[in-house]
Amino acid sequence: MQVMVKDMLRRKLIPALISIVLGIVIIIARKSAVDLLVKIIGGLIIAGGVGFIAMYFARPNPALGNLKMVLIIAAIMVVIGLLLINYAGQIVDMFPTIMGIVLILNGLSHLTMAGVEPGDRFISVAFGIVTLAFGILIVARPEFIMNALMIYIGIFFVVNGLMDLILIKRLGGI
Repeated sequence: MQVMVKDMLRRKLIPALISIVLGIVIIIARKSAVDLLVKIIGGLIIAGGVGFIAMYFARPNPALGNLKMVLIIAAIMVVIGLLLINYAGQIVDMFPTIMGIVLILNGLSHLTMAGVEPGDRFISVAFGIVTLAFGILIVARPEFIMNALMIYIGIFFVVNGLMDLILIKRLGGI
Protein backbone atom coordinates (compact mmCIF):
# COMPACT_ATOMS: atom_id res chain seq x y z
CA MET A 1 0.00 0.00 0.00
CA GLN A 2 2.79 2.41 0.92
CA VAL A 3 4.52 1.77 -2.43
CA MET A 4 1.31 2.67 -4.23
CA VAL A 5 1.01 5.93 -2.25
CA LYS A 6 4.64 6.84 -3.03
CA ASP A 7 4.07 6.18 -6.73
CA MET A 8 0.95 8.35 -6.67
CA LEU A 9 2.85 11.15 -4.93
CA ARG A 10 5.72 10.94 -7.43
CA ARG A 11 3.20 11.27 -10.26
CA LYS A 12 1.88 14.39 -8.55
CA LEU A 13 5.33 16.02 -8.57
CA ILE A 14 5.34 17.06 -12.25
CA PRO A 15 1.83 18.59 -12.17
CA ALA A 16 2.82 20.48 -8.99
CA LEU A 17 5.91 21.91 -10.69
CA ILE A 18 3.90 22.74 -13.82
CA SER A 19 1.34 24.52 -11.63
CA ILE A 20 4.06 26.66 -10.05
CA VAL A 21 5.64 27.53 -13.40
CA LEU A 22 2.24 28.26 -14.96
CA GLY A 23 1.35 30.53 -12.03
CA ILE A 24 4.60 32.47 -12.39
CA VAL A 25 4.09 32.81 -16.17
CA ILE A 26 0.53 34.07 -15.63
CA ILE A 27 1.71 36.63 -13.08
CA ILE A 28 4.54 37.87 -15.32
CA ALA A 29 2.80 37.78 -18.73
CA ARG A 30 -0.83 38.45 -17.85
CA LYS A 31 -2.09 39.72 -21.21
CA SER A 32 -0.30 37.06 -23.22
CA ALA A 33 -1.56 34.33 -20.88
CA VAL A 34 -5.19 35.41 -21.29
CA ASP A 35 -4.82 35.70 -25.07
CA LEU A 36 -3.32 32.21 -25.16
CA LEU A 37 -6.14 30.86 -22.98
CA VAL A 38 -8.79 32.33 -25.32
CA LYS A 39 -6.97 30.81 -28.31
CA ILE A 40 -6.82 27.40 -26.60
CA ILE A 41 -10.54 27.60 -25.86
CA GLY A 42 -11.13 28.52 -29.51
CA GLY A 43 -9.08 25.52 -30.63
CA LEU A 44 -11.03 23.20 -28.34
CA ILE A 45 -14.33 24.54 -29.68
CA ILE A 46 -13.10 24.02 -33.26
CA ALA A 47 -12.00 20.47 -32.40
CA GLY A 48 -15.45 19.73 -30.97
CA GLY A 49 -17.18 21.17 -34.03
CA VAL A 50 -14.94 19.27 -36.43
CA GLY A 51 -15.58 16.11 -34.41
CA PHE A 52 -19.34 16.54 -34.78
CA ILE A 53 -18.96 17.22 -38.51
CA ALA A 54 -16.79 14.11 -38.90
CA MET A 55 -19.35 12.02 -37.00
CA TYR A 56 -22.11 13.36 -39.22
CA PHE A 57 -20.35 12.40 -42.46
CA ALA A 58 -18.63 9.22 -41.27
CA ARG A 59 -21.54 7.48 -39.64
CA PRO A 60 -24.80 9.34 -39.14
CA ASN A 61 -26.17 8.36 -35.75
CA PRO A 62 -29.95 8.64 -35.23
CA ALA A 63 -29.29 8.89 -31.48
CA LEU A 64 -27.92 12.40 -32.07
CA GLY A 65 -31.40 13.61 -32.89
CA ASN A 66 -31.95 16.04 -35.75
CA LEU A 67 -28.81 15.43 -37.80
CA LYS A 68 -29.06 18.64 -39.81
CA MET A 69 -29.27 20.62 -36.56
CA VAL A 70 -26.13 18.84 -35.28
CA LEU A 71 -24.34 19.82 -38.49
CA ILE A 72 -25.46 23.46 -38.15
CA ILE A 73 -24.38 23.62 -34.50
CA ALA A 74 -21.02 22.05 -35.42
CA ALA A 75 -20.47 24.65 -38.15
CA ILE A 76 -21.35 27.43 -35.69
CA MET A 77 -18.86 25.95 -33.20
CA VAL A 78 -16.10 26.05 -35.84
CA VAL A 79 -16.92 29.69 -36.70
CA ILE A 80 -16.93 30.69 -33.00
CA GLY A 81 -13.62 28.90 -32.47
CA LEU A 82 -12.06 30.69 -35.44
CA LEU A 83 -13.32 34.04 -34.12
CA LEU A 84 -11.82 33.30 -30.71
CA ILE A 85 -8.46 32.41 -32.23
CA ASN A 86 -8.33 35.31 -34.70
CA TYR A 87 -9.69 38.01 -32.37
CA ALA A 88 -8.42 36.82 -28.98
CA GLY A 89 -6.96 40.21 -28.05
CA GLN A 90 -10.13 42.12 -28.83
CA ILE A 91 -12.31 39.60 -27.02
CA VAL A 92 -10.11 39.76 -23.93
CA ASP A 93 -10.21 43.57 -24.04
CA MET A 94 -14.03 43.61 -24.28
CA PHE A 95 -14.71 41.07 -21.53
CA PRO A 96 -14.14 43.34 -18.49
CA THR A 97 -16.19 46.14 -20.06
CA ILE A 98 -19.10 43.79 -20.71
CA MET A 99 -18.79 42.47 -17.15
CA GLY A 100 -18.81 46.07 -15.84
CA ILE A 101 -21.91 46.97 -17.83
CA VAL A 102 -23.71 43.91 -16.45
CA LEU A 103 -22.74 44.97 -12.91
CA ILE A 104 -23.95 48.53 -13.51
CA LEU A 105 -27.31 47.25 -14.74
CA ASN A 106 -27.49 44.86 -11.79
CA GLY A 107 -26.70 47.67 -9.33
CA LEU A 108 -29.37 49.90 -10.87
CA SER A 109 -31.80 46.99 -10.62
CA HIS A 110 -31.05 46.60 -6.91
CA LEU A 111 -31.56 50.31 -6.32
CA THR A 112 -34.85 50.21 -8.22
CA MET A 113 -36.03 47.18 -6.26
CA ALA A 114 -35.15 48.95 -2.99
CA GLY A 115 -37.67 51.64 -3.88
CA VAL A 116 -40.36 49.06 -4.60
CA GLU A 117 -39.71 46.53 -1.81
CA PRO A 118 -41.46 47.05 1.49
CA GLY A 119 -39.47 46.53 4.67
CA ASP A 120 -35.74 46.89 5.25
CA ARG A 121 -34.31 48.68 2.22
CA PHE A 122 -30.89 49.38 3.65
CA ILE A 123 -29.34 46.11 2.46
CA SER A 124 -30.77 46.48 -1.07
CA VAL A 125 -29.59 50.08 -1.31
CA ALA A 126 -26.13 49.29 0.09
CA PHE A 127 -25.68 46.28 -2.19
CA GLY A 128 -26.98 48.27 -5.17
CA ILE A 129 -24.54 51.12 -4.52
CA VAL A 130 -21.57 48.78 -4.07
CA THR A 131 -22.46 46.80 -7.21
CA LEU A 132 -22.98 50.00 -9.21
CA ALA A 133 -19.67 51.46 -8.01
CA PHE A 134 -17.79 48.26 -8.79
CA GLY A 135 -19.36 48.15 -12.28
CA ILE A 136 -18.36 51.78 -12.95
CA LEU A 137 -14.81 51.02 -11.72
CA ILE A 138 -14.55 48.05 -14.10
CA VAL A 139 -15.85 50.05 -17.08
CA ALA A 140 -13.52 52.95 -16.25
CA ARG A 141 -10.42 50.77 -15.66
CA PRO A 142 -10.91 47.38 -17.39
CA GLU A 143 -7.17 46.72 -17.66
CA PHE A 144 -6.78 47.10 -13.89
CA ILE A 145 -9.43 44.45 -13.22
CA MET A 146 -7.95 41.98 -15.74
CA ASN A 147 -4.46 42.49 -14.30
CA ALA A 148 -5.71 41.93 -10.77
CA LEU A 149 -7.68 38.85 -11.81
CA MET A 150 -4.70 37.31 -13.60
CA ILE A 151 -2.43 38.01 -10.63
CA TYR A 152 -4.88 36.24 -8.32
CA ILE A 153 -5.12 33.28 -10.69
CA GLY A 154 -1.33 33.13 -10.94
CA ILE A 155 -0.97 33.25 -7.17
CA PHE A 156 -3.53 30.45 -6.89
CA PHE A 157 -1.51 28.23 -9.24
CA VAL A 158 1.74 28.91 -7.37
CA VAL A 159 0.15 28.23 -3.97
CA ASN A 160 -1.58 25.12 -5.33
CA GLY A 161 1.72 23.76 -6.64
CA LEU A 162 3.54 24.58 -3.41
CA MET A 163 0.83 22.87 -1.34
CA ASP A 164 1.17 19.79 -3.53
CA LEU A 165 4.94 19.80 -2.99
CA ILE A 166 4.46 20.14 0.77
CA LEU A 167 1.99 17.25 0.72
CA ILE A 168 4.43 15.11 -1.27
CA LYS A 169 7.26 15.94 1.14
CA ARG A 170 5.13 15.25 4.25
CA LEU A 171 3.95 11.92 2.99
CA GLY A 172 7.46 10.94 2.01
CA GLY A 173 6.89 10.74 -1.72
CA ILE A 174 10.21 12.31 -2.70
